[in-house]
Amino acid sequence: MFRAFARNRMSATRASAPPAQRCPNCPGAPARPVFEDAGGRVLRCGSCGLEFAERYPDLEHEESGIYSAEYFARALAEEPRREAIYAQLVAGIETRLGRKGRLLDVGAGEGQLVRVAISRGWQAEGTEISSAAVRFMRERGLTAHAGELEGLALPAASFDTVVLNHVLEHVRNPVATLAEVRRLLVPAGLARIEVPNLASLSSRAKNLQSRLGLKRDPWKHYSTGHHFWFFTPGTLARTLRTAGLEVVALDAPARQWNARGAGDAMANVLYGATRWGGHLVAWARRGGS
Repeated sequence: MFRAFARNRMSATRASAPPAQRCPNCPGAPARPVFEDAGGRVLRCGSCGLEFAERYPDLEHEESGIYSAEYFARALAEEPRREAIYAQLVAGIETRLGRKGRLLDVGAGEGQLVRVAISRGWQAEGTEISSAAVRFMRERGLTAHAGELEGLALPAASFDTVVLNHVLEHVRNPVATLAEVRRLLVPAGLARIEVPNLASLSSRAKNLQSRLGLKRDPWKHYSTGHHFWFFTPGTLARTLRTAGLEVVALDAPARQWNARGAGDAMANVLYGATRWGGHLVAWARRGGS
């Protein structure tokens, strides 16, 4: 579905020719092409090195073409397994924050993390641009805000923690989204942001294979049909700071979730130390005044 949508999006983009994106960290810096595939062209900022899609899709197409009910079908099918996964994620927040309180899950999908947080004693709610997901959450009795985070006008300093779990790579402008996260956090609050790691050992190997023409579908690992920002540890930290957030911790675990065995634990330690793991997990709080 994503590849077909990407091809349609590229054709529509060329026809309507919306303005090209610029690096949100360095708006005046030049950017050079990295590659072009069915999803469009990916650029790299000449100043900070952030890679990003040259064009961002129209929100109406994004909501209906990418984040339709089918997008969440896999998550719904995996609800039993993800119950334990999200319990671990929320427990990690409780450990770092030192308390429970109000939690906002940005890009909450079908709302499972919100439900888990509530079951653990949090006051939790979510946001979604997908009308299908918002409807699903509300039918389950959850508080769901419909729309992009920056346009919701939620009360300032109203959440103890804000979670963006594999969401930042999808948003229109990561700096604007993170600046709104900063505004929503209470002074002692904490944000947890997780994204794919472009500097992972796997990504490095696939990049080399793509450049050498050794992959049947080169650059597929970028997922350009629905990912628009591609972070390394350095560019994620830079983006957080640009948005006014202070990085408390930044890790690159081998697995997306907590290790399940001794081998996984050892791999997480190794990849976390080298920043070569497949995922980046950043913890951040409000910086400055």
